[in-house]
Amino acid sequence: MTDLNNSNADEERPNAAPNGGEGASSNADDLDAAWAEFASSHADDLQAVEHSRSAKRFEKHAQRREKEALLSIQDLDQGTFTDDTPQGRGPRDFTGSSWLDTDSVMDRYGDDFTPPNPSIGHVKISKLVFWVLLIAGVAGIIASVFMPTLAAILGSIFGVCALIGAAGLIVQHKGHTQTRRDVFDDGARV
Repeated sequence: MTDLNNSNADEERPNAAPNGGEGASSNADDLDAAWAEFASSHADDLQAVEHSRSAKRFEKHAQRREKEALLSIQDLDQGTFTDDTPQGRGPRDFTGSSWLDTDSVMDRYGDDFTPPNPSIGHVKISKLVFWVLLIAGVAGIIASVFMPTLAAILGSIFGVCALIGAAGLIVQHKGHTQTRRDVFDDGARV
């Protein structure tokens, strides 16, 4: 068993016979006898190792690996290693029409479709001022953190600005119920 890994010359090996003579078979018999003697003298130790947790874990792992299906040549199709795959098999190769296609939408609804272009309308100056106060207040509170010596003064000033801006926007807000045309109006416009 160790003869395969032995790098010594044939003359230096114990029990070495040139050209595979009788010494080779007697050497194998000697190894088998030596292994049998070792196994019998260390039977208790080998039994303890065999029944250890590590050995049981290794045995379960080995059984699991044996059960795993290995890839066989029958699992592969004819075109696996060649370029004979049929064209048009990917998701981008679809040539049919979809309801998302703009051409099919135009065909369905005609060419008179115009996208909606809502007007924002007139913006009140007071609402614009309250929005500026709210945004400046929040930005100022965040910026005052980076100036620890003036943080108390700037934080108070910008905090008041943010509160005034938020309160003014809430007071000016007209609720959803005030903009309805009738009871069943949910606010959606077409």
